[in-house]
Amino acid sequence: MHTPGRASSPDAAVESFQRDWRDIGHLAGVATRRHIFELVQADAEAFAALFYDAMFADPQAAVLLDHAVVNERLHASMRRWLLQLFDPSVDPAALAATQRRTGEVHARIGVPIALVSRGGRVLTHAIVERLGESAIDRSGLLRAALYLQELFALAIDTMTSAFASNANRIARSEEAYRLFFLGQDMKAERERRRSELLEWAHQILERYYWEAGDGVEPTGEQSQFSLWLRHKAAMLFDGAAEVELIGADMERIENELLPQLSQVRASRSDARAVVGEINRGISRIKELLGAMFDRYLAFEDGRDSVTALLNRRYFPAIVRREIEVATSRHSPFALLMADIDGFRTAVEPWGHDAGNRVLAQAAAVLQEHVRAGDFVFRIGDDEFLVLLVECDGEAAMRVAEGLRRRIEAMRFEPAAGSPVQLTISVGVATFDGHPDYQRLLDRADAALSHAKDDGRNRSRLSD
Repeated sequence: MHTPGRASSPDAAVESFQRDWRDIGHLAGVATRRHIFELVQADAEAFAALFYDAMFADPQAAVLLDHAVVNERLHASMRRWLLQLFDPSVDPAALAATQRRTGEVHARIGVPIALVSRGGRVLTHAIVERLGESAIDRSGLLRAALYLQELFALAIDTMTSAFASNANRIARSEEAYRLFFLGQDMKAERERRRSELLEWAHQILERYYWEAGDGVEPTGEQSQFSLWLRHKAAMLFDGAAEVELIGADMERIENELLPQLSQVRASRSDARAVVGEINRGISRIKELLGAMFDRYLAFEDGRDSVTALLNRRYFPAIVRREIEVATSRHSPFALLMADIDGFRTAVEPWGHDAGNRVLAQAAAVLQEHVRAGDFVFRIGDDEFLVLLVECDGEAAMRVAEGLRRRIEAMRFEPAAGSPVQLTISVGVATFDGHPDYQRLLDRADAALSHAKDDGRNRSRLSD
């Protein structure tokens, strides 16, 4: 039976699809397969409509796909897809190519593959019911049902593989754009947006209050700030609540408060109340904008603000990449989890800022002690991760011991003239071929706990 995802190259994927297609064909005889094809061919329009009815039952799909477009184009494409899928004489390589193209299209337009799978199940049930109405015996019906189920599953599996690949490419492109944006001067960007916001505020008050004539109407022209918020901020600050809150405040000002101001501007007291509400809304927008940029500057640039090391949010992407490299090249890599022993107690007399200075000094030691290709992260208050590329367990232990000795020999200064001696404990784990990076993290964490339990200021290699 078919095994999705086992192929490692395009040619291998086509060969795998062809083998699975032939195996599935053996589930039903030639006559049964021909009977199914003729049944689908005779009523392809109804089956296509049934598929899209199932799709439109989902609110997400109903937004993504316009009914007119479905009726004019997608129905025809669905009919062709059904006829090709069930044609016993089809070239399986061409059939595989169709599934890949379909999966790529779904990724581009954002149709979840789960909805397509649901439509496939609905069609399977409908075709089996139609077969049950025809002159086919019970044994033949069971074989036909299994054939339909497996053929749909093969098509969906191939679509899913192409969908995931294309979705990953799109995600990488979006991340590349975000990284490009990160390379700009974010503080200057923040000031530009503040300036555009103030310009927008000035323009609307000038038009609706200071210089407005009778019967003033909105111009419909979008401000620079509005355009930036709608088209760039939504992508760059993906998931940030401030984007939606700023948009809601602007919409209220433009659609509710400004029309009110036009109506009451002749009355000084009434107009003053509305202007005050507008100004309060603008102040809220300024605060939200500042908070969004400040958080972005502190975290979204991928650097910890205290130590300048990579922060934890980029660890999954980096370690997954290293797992891919290690698997394809059969090369080792290792993870060091280091914790400063008794950190809080040691720096408590000097306060929070002094603690940050010590952390920055420790981070500098870690960064200087590793190679250019290695990665160093701060993952907690006084906890660090070091990903050592192309490094086996023996070499990783040497690095861990070197770091431990460097920290032990160093004199930290939480405050001028107040040196403090600190130590670290290190847990070491090497990549063992398991694709789940959490397993590697857990092993390094267990080794770190072992080092702590053994008396601290030591390195331990995981089992």
